[in-house]
Amino acid sequence: IYLQNPRDPLAPACLYMMARTYRQMFQRFHLPIDLDEAINSYQQLASQFGNNRLADDALFAVATLYEREKKDPERALELYTTIISRYPRGDQCAKAQKRAAGLTHHSYVSPAGTQSGLSTLPPAKIFPVKHWSSADYTRIVIQASRPVTYTTSLLEKDGDQPRRLTVDLQNSTIAPRFQTPVPIEDGLLKRVRTGQFNDNTVRVVLDIESISDYKIFDLKDPFKIVIDVHGIKTGKTVAASRPASPVSEQPKTKPKVETTAPAPSPSIIVLEDISKKRPGHRSRPHERPPATIRKTQQSRFSLAQQLGLGIHKIIIDPGHGGKDPGAMAFGLKEKDIVLKVAKKVKRLLRKRYNYEVALTRKTDIFIPLEERTALANTSGADLFVSIHVNAHPNKATRGIETFYLNLATNGEAMRVAARENATSTHNISEMQHILTDLMQNSKILESSRLARFVQTSMISGLRKDNYTVKDHGVKKAPFYVLIGAQMPAVLVEISFITNPMEAKRLKKDSFLSEIADQVAAGISAYVNQHMTAAAQY
Repeated sequence: IYLQNPRDPLAPACLYMMARTYRQMFQRFHLPIDLDEAINSYQQLASQFGNNRLADDALFAVATLYEREKKDPERALELYTTIISRYPRGDQCAKAQKRAAGLTHHSYVSPAGTQSGLSTLPPAKIFPVKHWSSADYTRIVIQASRPVTYTTSLLEKDGDQPRRLTVDLQNSTIAPRFQTPVPIEDGLLKRVRTGQFNDNTVRVVLDIESISDYKIFDLKDPFKIVIDVHGIKTGKTVAASRPASPVSEQPKTKPKVETTAPAPSPSIIVLEDISKKRPGHRSRPHERPPATIRKTQQSRFSLAQQLGLGIHKIIIDPGHGGKDPGAMAFGLKEKDIVLKVAKKVKRLLRKRYNYEVALTRKTDIFIPLEERTALANTSGADLFVSIHVNAHPNKATRGIETFYLNLATNGEAMRVAARENATSTHNISEMQHILTDLMQNSKILESSRLARFVQTSMISGLRKDNYTVKDHGVKKAPFYVLIGAQMPAVLVEISFITNPMEAKRLKKDSFLSEIADQVAAGISAYVNQHMTAAAQY
């Protein structure tokens, strides 16, 4: 019931029963995956249905599992105190207070019987704000030393005060040296101001010039608040992104299709000169293809295909890097393998298919996950492909799979997302409820198409070259690196580094070249199908 319709009135009860079932399975068979599934289901209930009568029961169940089964009293304490603060009148509050009081060996536990019953965690430290900007998109990232509660408000223009978006971080402090206003002046935002609003609240203010929409979400490990601002540039010069976006090695100019407000009946854009949108075509500055409107009742093609949107710039993202080695086994490091493959893919896409291509990293450096998407968005990329190597506790597990951003529907997808996000499965479960608001259906559809083309190319190509390979197919999961991407985006897992046979292959440059060849071919096949479909209209 829940998977078919998450908004069904019975959905909270279904999640609760799923969690109880997995918990009972763990108690009987002692399989860690059952424990993780129980926690995921409980967390999902509490996150998605926070006002439901079962929400505090679910949180209490998770807290006891962390305390007794996971042997993680700090996480258990966080959950107990969440129950106390969020559900003071709930039937689990008294039990949560009793359990929290019992964890007295933690220095930040509130004394039993205090009026608030809340923990007295020291204030979180707020670090300097980072931002990346383009003509119609800005990403702001606020990092804290630990998770904090925060509230947001959109304030309208008031006299000399511009329209502004405020974020108040509770129980937080920021050093005076970090309170200098950050000028942005990108046509969307004027500047970002950060200050100590009162003794225990840090306020971040985004002074708005012209925006049409914004999204706010947070990431764990380390805790960050991400604000994606969208809009139409008012005409000012775009501020340089910080840090700089990947340097393109080919011209950036690409034709754009202009549309007006939707007509009463469905309409699509038809390009009169499709050659101007073909891969590899380099338009003159300010060149714009003429377009006419043709009405249709229904189309099997995606929104991007209907609009004839061209694909010119591709971002290839080698996962991990620097202090983050990724998966390791048999003397191999994921970060090294995927960088080699990414460079090969870039070379093929540029020389064989004549695309404009950039890498999120060219050397062994660390780039946070949220920065990778920001780099793609601000550089005007049309596709984003993140390359990774898989790992599994069972060394016999092998094969290839490709993911796109969506809600995970099984524990294995959650496990892979947790590993690549460098966080825990409970954090993945917590964030799933925000994805519906963050994802656009057209991006999901196009991302799933891209994933299928890349996956099919890798499997068929390797098998033609007599490689034995297992096809795990196309899957969906909430990967941090894909969140907020303004273009079709996928994450490919090219092999299992923990499998002896596949690890042996990953040591050979010839195999890495073959993988790169098939990834590039899959991307090109997607673009060709995309453009052929658009040309038919």
